[in-house]
Amino acid sequence: MKQYFRTVQSVLDSRWGNFQYAGIPAAQKTDRVLQSSKLEDCIYHDLSRNDENLEAIQQEAAPKLHSFPALSRDVFQSFYSLFPKRTDADRLTAEAQKFNAKLLDHVTEDADYPTIKSICEGRELPAYEAASEFTARISAQLDELLPELGGEDGTLKTLEKLQEARNQAQQKLAELLEQMRDSALNPALEQAVIDAANQAESKTQQAEAVAKMVDTTARQNKAAISESVTVAVGAAAEKAKEVQTILGAWGDDAGTMEKNAVNTELLQKVRQNPALLEISKHLGRFREIFAQGKRNGYAYGRGETYALELGNDLSRAIGSEFAMLASPQTLPLFVKKYQQRRLKQYRRREPVHKGMGDIICCLDESGSTRGDAAAWGKAVALTLLDIAAENRRKFALVHFAGSSECKLDIFLPGQYSMQDKMNAAETFLDGGTDFERPLDEAVQLMDAGFENADIVFLTDGLCELPEDYLAKLHKEQSARKFTVTGILLDAGTPGMDFSLTPFCQKIYRTSELAGDEIVRGLVTQRM
Repeated sequence: MKQYFRTVQSVLDSRWGNFQYAGIPAAQKTDRVLQSSKLEDCIYHDLSRNDENLEAIQQEAAPKLHSFPALSRDVFQSFYSLFPKRTDADRLTAEAQKFNAKLLDHVTEDADYPTIKSICEGRELPAYEAASEFTARISAQLDELLPELGGEDGTLKTLEKLQEARNQAQQKLAELLEQMRDSALNPALEQAVIDAANQAESKTQQAEAVAKMVDTTARQNKAAISESVTVAVGAAAEKAKEVQTILGAWGDDAGTMEKNAVNTELLQKVRQNPALLEISKHLGRFREIFAQGKRNGYAYGRGETYALELGNDLSRAIGSEFAMLASPQTLPLFVKKYQQRRLKQYRRREPVHKGMGDIICCLDESGSTRGDAAAWGKAVALTLLDIAAENRRKFALVHFAGSSECKLDIFLPGQYSMQDKMNAAETFLDGGTDFERPLDEAVQLMDAGFENADIVFLTDGLCELPEDYLAKLHKEQSARKFTVTGILLDAGTPGMDFSLTPFCQKIYRTSELAGDEIVRGLVTQRM
């Protein structure tokens, strides 16, 4: 061992002269880079319980990197927590400090990280599944990442041993220095101090050298590490989006996305059915449009709706504006807003005589609608079902194709389950296109108790109705005063609206309007 010190005085003149040991024993160090509350620990424990796949991944990775199980936990914490708080560096093990912490730095700096946070903060299932996906990806690349982040094989374990030896040497030196201050000098104690100082200096420099080497390696491989992490973070973001999409489309409370029997079953069912997964991609967004419509509009009884506007009609001003009259300080503000016609007031939309009753949706499921058009149409139909349910209206879905292909799903308020909705969504017919059968079914439903119903008619096909049938239909429309809103799925073949013009009072065309705009129009008409 190199002799750094030969006299007690040289020790006292060095950085060890007034040294007081404040190190943390190895047993008290942690692999957890991020701190978590007891509640968060309970949530993670519940989420990971019986997760055999995660357990297998951690068992395979742990011999290579003993801090790997803590890494998967930290990744979840990073995604889930509103304010992730780091553990002090000196409380971390070498592997956690040099591998886990640096890997997390790459995660938080990745371009997809804000997307993950926007989906996963405070939401259990997206955060957990995103973290699990990330963990699986990193585990598969661990043999490449370890030398890129931690140096050659075994370097991190060497560093950890050196740090522990350093701590022991420093602690021994501190004890001898204290003893020397409290007792008379003697040759044996002096030599012990010199030997301890040399040991402490040697182990400290060795640990610092290896730590520096690890840091240099990480800097040199930053681009490669970032590339690997980017792939894993991207996969995690896609997984989070998938969970959000499915639960947003089918869940009763999409805001929390907690782990429960209903949400777990939903994820399993939808993932096993490609058709439902495609529908989910549209339905989740349409439900957001519906929710926005509810927030922006105020309904006062069936058939009359309100929104907000600016003006000075005191009979329609909202209550919060009048609150300014209660204080001398805010009274001038009220007067000013009144004079400038800036008071918030209810704006009555047009009285609605139809379109606010029960809803009948006729959905074309001929062979030509397969693919994204079919998924989009199903999502529109299910959004109309949500509108009906919100106002306790009846809803009917008439699946149609050729003249002999027709299926009817009826949804009465409070009398259907999620499985009923999924069964309807899974229905696909085939064949040609016939308009008469679904329109007849819709009229019969009005005879069977669908009150003040209006019809939404979705198709991509061409079907010319006979003149005598049109005359009969017009007579029914006049007598029952129902309207038909047509949605023509003609994004690939614009100009076919004449097939709907004879019996539809309003026509939306996907060749002219984005799908979201069409849904927004449907929601506005029926809220």
